[in-house]
Amino acid sequence: MTATVTESAPPPETDRKAVERRPPIGDSWLVTLLAFVVALVIGGILMALSDQTVRNDMGYFFQSPADTFRDSWYTIRDAYQAMFEGAIFDPNHAYTASLAFRPISNTIYTATPLIACGLGIALAFRAGLFNIGGQGQVIAGAAISGYVGFAWQLPHVIHLIVALAAGIAAGAFWGFLAGFLKARTGANEVITTIMLNWIAYFLLAWFIQLGGVVSGPGGQASKIVHGTARLPHLFGASLQVNLGIVLALLAATLVWWLLSRSVLGFRMRAVGANAAAAGTAGMKVGGITMITMALAGALSGLAGCALTLGGATSYQVTPNIDSNVGFDAITVALLGRCRPWPTVAAGLLLGALREGGATMQARTTVPIDIVTVIQALIVIFIAAPRLIRALFRLKDRGSLNLTGAVSNLAVSVKVIRKTRLPRHVTAGGLQIVLGLLSLWLFGLGSRSRHDSTFQFSLPGAKIDVGSWTVNARIAVIVLSVLAILAGVLRVTERLAARWCATIAVVGIVLSFIIWSEAGTDVGLNVVSLLQGSLFPLAIPLILGSMAGVVGERAGVVNVAIEGQLLLGAFTSAFVGTVVGSVWGGVLGGVLAGLALGAILAVLSIRYLVDQVIVGVVLNVFALGLTTFLFNTLMTSGSGSTSYNSPGYFGVWKIPVLGDIPIIGPVLFDGTIFLYATYVIVAAVHFGLFHTRWGLRLRAVGEHPQAADTVGVQVLRTRYRAVMLAGVLAGLGGAFLIIGSGAPSTFQGVAGGMTAGKGFIALAAVIFGRWRPGGAVAAALLFGFADQLQSLLSSSAPIDSNLLLTLPYVATILAVAGFIGRSRPPAADGQPYTVH
Repeated sequence: MTATVTESAPPPETDRKAVERRPPIGDSWLVTLLAFVVALVIGGILMALSDQTVRNDMGYFFQSPADTFRDSWYTIRDAYQAMFEGAIFDPNHAYTASLAFRPISNTIYTATPLIACGLGIALAFRAGLFNIGGQGQVIAGAAISGYVGFAWQLPHVIHLIVALAAGIAAGAFWGFLAGFLKARTGANEVITTIMLNWIAYFLLAWFIQLGGVVSGPGGQASKIVHGTARLPHLFGASLQVNLGIVLALLAATLVWWLLSRSVLGFRMRAVGANAAAAGTAGMKVGGITMITMALAGALSGLAGCALTLGGATSYQVTPNIDSNVGFDAITVALLGRCRPWPTVAAGLLLGALREGGATMQARTTVPIDIVTVIQALIVIFIAAPRLIRALFRLKDRGSLNLTGAVSNLAVSVKVIRKTRLPRHVTAGGLQIVLGLLSLWLFGLGSRSRHDSTFQFSLPGAKIDVGSWTVNARIAVIVLSVLAILAGVLRVTERLAARWCATIAVVGIVLSFIIWSEAGTDVGLNVVSLLQGSLFPLAIPLILGSMAGVVGERAGVVNVAIEGQLLLGAFTSAFVGTVVGSVWGGVLGGVLAGLALGAILAVLSIRYLVDQVIVGVVLNVFALGLTTFLFNTLMTSGSGSTSYNSPGYFGVWKIPVLGDIPIIGPVLFDGTIFLYATYVIVAAVHFGLFHTRWGLRLRAVGEHPQAADTVGVQVLRTRYRAVMLAGVLAGLGGAFLIIGSGAPSTFQGVAGGMTAGKGFIALAAVIFGRWRPGGAVAAALLFGFADQLQSLLSSSAPIDSNLLLTLPYVATILAVAGFIGRSRPPAADGQPYTVH
């Protein structure tokens, strides 16, 4: 094997003695304990603010401040007491053993899938892989184990074993997909795992429909798992704890042995510590990546089995069976410092918070959403020991940053292997196979014997271009043959790879569209397809991707775009309603994005928290905070009317330009946000590549030491870039509420306000090679796929849930197929300290 390793610029030099000093164990635990205390204090403040009595007291605070402090104390005390009694021990029900141990039993039961999935996340972290795909892997394990559980008839013990094995294997396969894409194409695992989460979610809905829908908790559900495949209770039916916790503890033991006692574990840790050095030493980095992700997926699949076979949803597979376990498991892994037994303890802690939060909500006026905020705060403060030391004026005894959770998001490690077939042969062969499949499925079927109609004008257009009708079979055959010829040209290297891929993709996509519209009465309106692709679908993606480009060009990875969009949307709705002005809503969204960007900047630049970790945690924080405020302010009493009815910008079509056939309605018919986006993209491109500011910013992102040497203030430049990125992302969040040209309200998480748009924007940054134009093209690609599935949902002979996977599949193909191992800014993700 011949290995060539290319990596980004090494991190700046630091004080070797300060790095090598290891803090005492007691000192580390002190910082951790203080982090918990600070998080609980802030959580208590939010609890007090959620109480109506306290808010009333604050109305006359300066007249009688004691009332506010007294009622705040009672609210916080009652809330935390209810959490303890719901999670550990309830003295009011201690007269029987089953009631006395029920709270702790429920905590263990809830913690079981969190522990299993957290172990999978932690294992990937130790190998330098940031696995955000726990949700998809949990869904895969839950769905397949549930299917085996209700569809097969087997003896008692055998049925349970087979169901567990099937679920674990399904999770392993789902994790392996991300590892394979990472190892073979260089596609970043953060992006692919997030996309696979959404694909798994929609495939699960299709799976439930396919298996026969019955009533279940919360709506649609699968059939009920047979008793022979259920996890047995350990201490009787009155206590929920079952065999799952034993399996989770066995998994923790295996992970401990793997990491500390096996050769494979040593290689995983070596790759996680320095993939370039591991490759130079002869380790197969790609193979280790695939194995690690498969093992991580297997552990998450075990978590899915614990949910389905353990009765979390009445022994049925439901669309929301994952219960956010996949994302909470990230918190578990980070709290456990990516080590097996601390991860078990962290899982028990979060299980206690979940169970205690439910009891708290039932007994007090404090909503359970505050638990999500507390979880995020705990991780933020534990990941930022310098911040805790600064707050409590503790002496700095060295770095206490999370160990093992080293992300390689910004590091490109390229391994060139001696393969049986060159890359151009495999890529061209794949294009030929896809072209043949298109010819067979779309060109030779009975549906393609009909005609397909395409309209090129919107109803009521001043200039009606008319429509075009084509014989579907002939058109599909021609396009499929073009895709096959493109593959042949790729194999023979007669045409550039990018052109071959473009021809193949366009041919196959057009073949699918023509086949889908064959025989329909109305046909497909091409103008509507293109118009919706840009406005409104692509606008928040473009603004989010511009935020990512600006931040990462300065060397700071911004994974918090999703949270900035979400917080910007909420604040825009709230402020726009309160002040009664759409411009006030714009300002509110911008300031919300700016605030979250400032937090990201301070934690990652000043306190040197891992940028990917803090980004993920800020997403969780924004999720919990907006849900908490939504339930507190917008869904109680008259709140939904008073604080969630913002105005909106109307659509303005530019005269003359808007009447140009086809391109007029696409480019010149939208709200002010559409035209502002044009200006922002042009300004970002011009600023980055044609101004002194852009030169300095790119220098800071490429080589901060050199920039510092010539007088560029590295930290100030990064601060400004990250905060500007927050402004752009917050503006994208405001668009979701007041910029789409129609009345809209903040719908919370259940309403899908962002639906992963921040992560899609991050993918667009990578797909666009950290350039504004490329990022816009990637955002338009996703918008096109999203609009296409929407228009074809009523005509295509394919289940709507499968069509919903199109945008996410397209993103994976774009990142893996077109980009692969792209080169980020050399110092992207690397902290910098000034001495």
